[in-house]
Amino acid sequence: MEAWIEAMFSEAFVDEAIDRFGIQASSKRKLGDFENYVFEVKDDQRSWILRFTHSSHRSLEEIQAELLWVNELAEEGVHVSRVYPSIKKELIEPFPTLKGTFYASLFEKVPGKAIKVNDEMFGPVLFEAWGKEIGKMHRLSMKKKASIQRQRWDEGDLLHFDRYLSKSEDASIMIEGKRLIEEIQTFHETGRTFGLIHSDVHHGNFHYDGKAIYLFDFDDAMYHYYISDIAIPVYYAVWHKCGTASLADRSSFATEFLRSFLKGYREEVNVSYEWLKTLPYFLRLRDFELYTVFHKKFDMTNLGEKEKAMLQGIRERLIHSELIAVPSLEEKEDSIKST
Repeated sequence: MEAWIEAMFSEAFVDEAIDRFGIQASSKRKLGDFENYVFEVKDDQRSWILRFTHSSHRSLEEIQAELLWVNELAEEGVHVSRVYPSIKKELIEPFPTLKGTFYASLFEKVPGKAIKVNDEMFGPVLFEAWGKEIGKMHRLSMKKKASIQRQRWDEGDLLHFDRYLSKSEDASIMIEGKRLIEEIQTFHETGRTFGLIHSDVHHGNFHYDGKAIYLFDFDDAMYHYYISDIAIPVYYAVWHKCGTASLADRSSFATEFLRSFLKGYREEVNVSYEWLKTLPYFLRLRDFELYTVFHKKFDMTNLGEKEKAMLQGIRERLIHSELIAVPSLEEKEDSIKST
């Protein structure tokens, strides 16, 4: 979290929000504070997730749109973390400060557990379930043609490279990033290729119960190409499982991952071979976005060794136009239908 936002946040907000949402809390613990403050709150019956979003990160209208969409997905049978109202029947409770407002929202804690990349369950069965749930979400997004107020992908803060990157050190990266954005903007936007997506479904944003995955953290929901919601799972699975391996090894794992993932995805919605061929654009786009995230969120003069290594890996890929992985795509009869 940026230092100036951290200075505005108070632990008293947590206790007040617990009261406003009518929870008889027996315990609370902080889960994260990267882009939002996130707490797990327990009562005698169940566990809840309490989230605080600062107005500099998302507007009130954007948060309302996110929460309404999440509950709509839940009603349609997608496994998501449903949103619950406060005592006043509000999905959002505001906490004003001298510099902006924190907006509190309450989510149910989903079943299952987080799966790490070294877990024996991190394999084909999970990858297939992963693809199936994203496919289910996409099918409904295509069907509903949502018109809620969320940003387009190319309006995102992280693609304004000049806000966070150094023109002297990162000039070539900024030029290549702009070129990539302009190229993706030429892709066709139709009801079957472009719509409202999660945009951050890595393995840290779902739980798995051995049969199905349960999605949460829709904070980055946006209008984007559906293929991006396929590229991002590939990207993070590779990055965390074998990010320091050779490109050949990373690509081999990505190929196996994608094969299982698409098996589940295509149970819900088709994706054509032609669109799968655009995966490299979206894998590269994520590198640009993460490079910007590092410069936005971290003190570049005081990085830990782990962060330095991660940032250097991304930078090397961007400078040398190398992808995190190049999965092999099999052109099969059932995968080349028009989308």
